[in-house]
Amino acid sequence: MFKILVSLGSNIYSKQNIDKAKRMLAYYFPDVMFSQSVITIEEDERNFFPFRNVLAVFNNELPPEEIVQKLKSIEFAMGRQPKDKEMGKIIIDIDLLQYGDQILRPEDYEKEYVQTLLKEISMDKAD
Repeated sequence: MFKILVSLGSNIYSKQNIDKAKRMLAYYFPDVMFSQSVITIEEDERNFFPFRNVLAVFNNELPPEEIVQKLKSIEFAMGRQPKDKEMGKIIIDIDLLQYGDQILRPEDYEKEYVQTLLKEISMDKAD
């Protein structure tokens, strides 16, 4: 079993979309635990709206590619379109940050909100 860390973010109807994504993640990964949510402001001029961000941690044996495929299927099911990002409209963004001991998205992992939420949802809780 590998410990998996995932980030969720939304800036359109963010509470509803994060809650829906959490339910869908729990369907695929029943032992998932979530952090509280935090609101952040992106420094990208395309993103006009504040983001709601949440971390999720769970254990799984699937290879990272299959986990990413499930995350992308949730994004698609929720209506995420490639063109939305260009318009600064993020219905849901779900990223695999950590797989076991491997940090897959170091830039995202080092963001202040991720580090803050990590203290709350310690990876040890997934044991």
